Amino acid sequence: LFMSIGEEMGVTVSHIVGAILGETGLPPSVIGTVDVRARHLFADVSSKHASEIVAKLNRTRFKGHPLKVRAL
Repeated sequence: LFMSIGEEMGVTVSHIVGAILGETGLPPSVIGTVDVRARHLFADVSSKHASEIVAKLNRTRFKGHPLKVRAL
């Protein structure tokens, strides 16, 4: 997944994992590598759950920033 937030917004890997798990209720095993860059990040997630994660996270704000998520 691509997400429109990154290090410049104070985002860490643990923030993203917590957000995905908190918003979806999915187990931690659906999340793989998270690569946080300056203004965006990439998260490997189970393809079986990708559309659910995208749908739930696109409706949220993260640290005051609207979150845009899309599957790659």
